[in-house]
Amino acid sequence: MIACTRDCYDTCVFDENYQPVKGEPTFGFTCSRGRMDLKRNEINRVDSAYVDGKQVGLEQAVSLISRALRGVRPDEILHVEYDGNQGLLTWYYPARLWNVIGAVSTDYSICSLEGHEGIKAHYGTSMGALPEDMEKFSAAAFWGSEAVFSFIHGWRIFKDKYKITIDVRMSETAKRSEKAYVIRPGSDAYLAIALMKIFLEQGYAKPDLVDLELLRKRVEKFDMDELLSAVNLSEDEVRELADLYAYYRPLTVIGFAIGRSWNGGHSAGLISLIPAVLGVKRGFYYSNSGGWGIDFQYLRGTHVFQPKTMGMGEVSYNLDKFKVLFVWNSNPVVTLPGGDRIREAVESGKLLLVVHDPFWSETAKIANVVIPGSTFLEKEDVVYSYWHPYLIYNTPVRPKRGVTEVELMKALSRELGLDHPLLNEDPWDAVNVAIRKTGTTVEELRRKGMVKIKPFITPEKASVDPFPSPEELGLPRGEVLVFSAHPNYTNSQFTEIYGKREAVIYSGKYEGEGFLEGEGGRIRVKLVRADLPENVLFVYKSSLLSGERTVNSILRPVRNKFGGPRLNGEVRVILEDSENPRR
Repeated sequence: MIACTRDCYDTCVFDENYQPVKGEPTFGFTCSRGRMDLKRNEINRVDSAYVDGKQVGLEQAVSLISRALRGVRPDEILHVEYDGNQGLLTWYYPARLWNVIGAVSTDYSICSLEGHEGIKAHYGTSMGALPEDMEKFSAAAFWGSEAVFSFIHGWRIFKDKYKITIDVRMSETAKRSEKAYVIRPGSDAYLAIALMKIFLEQGYAKPDLVDLELLRKRVEKFDMDELLSAVNLSEDEVRELADLYAYYRPLTVIGFAIGRSWNGGHSAGLISLIPAVLGVKRGFYYSNSGGWGIDFQYLRGTHVFQPKTMGMGEVSYNLDKFKVLFVWNSNPVVTLPGGDRIREAVESGKLLLVVHDPFWSETAKIANVVIPGSTFLEKEDVVYSYWHPYLIYNTPVRPKRGVTEVELMKALSRELGLDHPLLNEDPWDAVNVAIRKTGTTVEELRRKGMVKIKPFITPEKASVDPFPSPEELGLPRGEVLVFSAHPNYTNSQFTEIYGKREAVIYSGKYEGEGFLEGEGGRIRVKLVRADLPENVLFVYKSSLLSGERTVNSILRPVRNKFGGPRLNGEVRVILEDSENPRR
């Protein structure tokens, strides 16, 4: 068996002929990316090591990297990786080398950390509903989630059931739902509080899972008229939504976008409280990655070494602190806020960039040193999902090309003369330790291919606090740039198949050529009028490029309360015929 290792809820599982398994969890179908993986695997590959654009042997490249690492202080080295591949060996285990060295790590906050922490603050865990739980619900509320494209098997469960969507635009998920509510960006926390006030007032609230008296004291601090004004819905609309929640008691699917917006962690946490207030146990779903009992700290070696960390939203604005940047499983030039600054630092000679990648990504193309990587189709690994309860042992279905992350880590360790138990431990032994609480072993996974595991921790009663005060919440004042998934791309992946998408910004009031300006700078974009609220600018996450710059390059996010970056940022539109920003 083999599992798609990308940053996606579904983690589709395939048989030896690379056909989606007929039963759980893939049900015989996959997305447009999964269907094209075999083809993509043969395109745009890095097939040799390169130094300054010249083909070299792998040993020579490893030797050069080692000399560069020896020539700088550990805190002048930054390693950047993320969810390009989600295998336990691919992503987590290789970080041991950098943590032993004492290099700086990112905080892995760019995607879902803020929401995880906001929900955990109420439940002690962010673990929510399992697929079998979802089957029992008669309805779903998709809150900030474009599930039609980004959660296809979850959408399948609810396709023929009653669906409610809450979003800042009329998304495809909203269009296919029975009811949709379009709210102001960043107002999700306000709406959640308004709903809880109505639940208490109407007698919908249940005391089983939440301290209702304490909740009443918290929500009484908020004026309903002010909440409605913030959300930009009428009282009748909010009361209708409250009635639908009370009647259908839907599963609430909380999109990752919630955590990346204003009031991010508070919004995710308060939304997750809504089912508990109605007495619905495990009535939300955000991401179950923290509930399987996998010891990611052990895999990374952070149980021994606590690295200095840098916020992922702040990396590009702190490059002057580093002399070596090592990248794998990531394409930061495109995907990090201010990522074009990496290009500038490399081209000016201020930063040595080393990239380990199977493909010629935008980041690999500008790197000083490029090491060829292997794809998930070509190597053994153990893969987990942040939705379904299966661990999968990846068995290669294509001949191996390049070197794996573990092979490169071992080669660098030898060249550097490092001798530490973390680096000497057999990687499969490390995986066995890391998955011991799941109830399975690497041996069983190899034998069976896929093993269903039980949650290690599940939410019980919910704590009302931390509950924000009115003063803690805020709203954007101008136009807000929001992002969403495209069905053919996973962030910057799959341009080999579907081509590069230039930056097209959809707007409710602008049309033509112009500039988009944020705290990080300005880029030229094409503006297309669409059915959007006036203060919302929308772009697909795959449509990030504007020449050699990206939409992300103009973002300079602040940190939300729980540590994650606020990516849905305030921006200005400047039409080409005027230097005066139109608002």
